[in-house]
Amino acid sequence: MSLPATTVVADAGGSATSFPPHLARELRASSVHPLPHGTSPARVWRVVTPEGDLAVKVLQQGAGIADGQDIDSFLREPAQIRRVHHEVPAIGALYVDVLGQWQRPGWAAYAMPYVAGSPAVAPATARGDARDRLHRVFTSLTEHGYARSRRHAATTLRPPELALVRKRLWILQRHVPRELLDGPPVRINGRVCRPLVPLLQSIERDAGLLRKLWPRLVSYPVHGELDLADLLASGPGGGRFTLLDPRGTRGYGDPVDDFAHVLFSMTVLDRAVADGVRTWHTARTGGKPASWVLRSVGPHRGYPQLGEWFVGMLGRLPFGAELSRVDPHWRLRLAFAHGFHALVEATARLSERNPPPRPAWAPGPEALATTFVALGLRLLEQAVAGAGGRAGRDGELPDVSTGLDDDTGVVWRYGDGRRR
Repeated sequence: MSLPATTVVADAGGSATSFPPHLARELRASSVHPLPHGTSPARVWRVVTPEGDLAVKVLQQGAGIADGQDIDSFLREPAQIRRVHHEVPAIGALYVDVLGQWQRPGWAAYAMPYVAGSPAVAPATARGDARDRLHRVFTSLTEHGYARSRRHAATTLRPPELALVRKRLWILQRHVPRELLDGPPVRINGRVCRPLVPLLQSIERDAGLLRKLWPRLVSYPVHGELDLADLLASGPGGGRFTLLDPRGTRGYGDPVDDFAHVLFSMTVLDRAVADGVRTWHTARTGGKPASWVLRSVGPHRGYPQLGEWFVGMLGRLPFGAELSRVDPHWRLRLAFAHGFHALVEATARLSERNPPPRPAWAPGPEALATTFVALGLRLLEQAVAGAGGRAGRDGELPDVSTGLDDDTGVVWRYGDGRRR
């Protein structure tokens, strides 16, 4: 199927967040329906055309307020898909095709075949199925993708996601409680943590730690921000896998960033978005720090444990074994990237100018952002502690627990918590 790469958008209702009528006419669409909304300000639509069903991703200019949410960055996504198809057919076979691309004043879009399916790994997925799917997918991604070609990494002053958190700090300062960003320590699920600004300053000033966080080698750009929602299972028994929504990465990158995104999906993201998180807050009184207690609402308590299995599985793959030989601190870097990604995800939840309507039960952007910032602080403090312990010396994974599934009795140890 070939579509003209010519034409951006509004929908049947004509709102600024709807499907562009001009594009609907060009595609000869008989129906256009929104698909579930992710973290990007771009919208994805299922478009029924005479040639078949399409998934069309559309970004309106100015839909997002954060860096990297502009149209030029958006159009790097189809460029990366095309590149992978051309250069690495074994991985390209896992990606959707790009059937058409449009750019007009004020908007851009690209079309892919619509693939019916569901996330290959989700909280309700049977543990055996989840492990089998992750093993199969990452065996392929590592051997045919990340390991396809590697280069020596350029030394940088700060890990990329730390720099991104710094760049987007102003977004958090508009919406997240100040005590999580600056001031005295706070207690998060029982652990005393520094607020974000002093914690970032401490990491940035530790030259020895930063050296451990520099990758020795960088790999072929397979994806760039691989949340588990970007891994779709379809076909009989869910045996076919499709990769969605690459970051639009142009250069080589650290595969540990993708691993950290997957880990965060398991520990926090998937359950928080689907079910929300209950939060109790106690203000600072006397010599006691302010306390935040966050608890998962959903029933899938075994899901985070899949994360530790996932990291162990990566280490047992041939790629992971070689990574341990040439880059012994990769698990430590993974723990830091895990925490930084929680903070970046918080900014993503707050960066859309016109978020779509949500059900009354669904957590709102500010609630999710506050959850991700609080848990990101806890994860980074645990990573810092691990850097000075066995993880810093022997390549072990630092503590990546969140406390989301701890006994709720802990809530009442810190005074009269106020439910948020």
